[in-house]
Amino acid sequence: MAIKGLVLDLDGTVVIGSRLVEGGAEAISAIRNVGLKVAFLTNNSTYSVRHVYWKLNSLGVECRLDEVITSSHATAKYLLENYGQVRAYVVGEAGLFEELVRSGHLVVGAAESEVVVVGLDRYVTYSKLADACQAIARGAEFVATNRDRYLPLESGMVPGAGSIVAFIEAATNRTPTVVGKPNVEMLERSLRRMGLKKDEVVVVGDNPETDAEMSFRAGVKCVIVGRHPDPLWVQRGVRFARSLSDAVEPLVKGHSGD
Repeated sequence: MAIKGLVLDLDGTVVIGSRLVEGGAEAISAIRNVGLKVAFLTNNSTYSVRHVYWKLNSLGVECRLDEVITSSHATAKYLLENYGQVRAYVVGEAGLFEELVRSGHLVVGAAESEVVVVGLDRYVTYSKLADACQAIARGAEFVATNRDRYLPLESGMVPGAGSIVAFIEAATNRTPTVVGKPNVEMLERSLRRMGLKKDEVVVVGDNPETDAEMSFRAGVKCVIVGRHPDPLWVQRGVRFARSLSDAVEPLVKGHSGD
């Protein structure tokens, strides 16, 4: 079936830190110019949907609010759809707080919490981690936005949310429910919004552990950018490209009929 839409990862694929990747704006414009639909999907829980919308547009990339799904947004919706509005203790940053509150959840102290929600927190303290562990030990649900081991920045790789999740998991001996990639929740939500089927989209990302694994689980085609081809992933049908522009070019040409 013809490709009708692209699901683009953000960190490491479209942006690195505060800047666009080289040729990023042009690649996304080319996608739109041939009529392909676009969704932006990110495991970075420090981002709210509105932050991504503002960031991309400020960098010269056309973006609508309904084209964005962050792991913070998906986690807030997951809780609402499975537990209703909850009292949540949060190990995370402003984007996660914003999405939880916008979905009607109440952010509370650890002692009052029904759910401990863990995402990337660049200001995390031992005290905050200890409070989270004690709340989980008392019976609070343990929900993680994602397990990303690292976050790509302009200065290099830094610890991701998965590093914090691993600390709490080791201390409590509890396995969290993980909403973000490589689980398919975010991708399936994007497909519903785009009105497309699995064989009508391609995921473009930079991390085989998350982007390729999510695509494989969902039965969706995937291109990984900025990495040398990995034979194990190539055997699973993943294509590798040097850059976002190189990843997008054949899809754009195929859709335009060139």
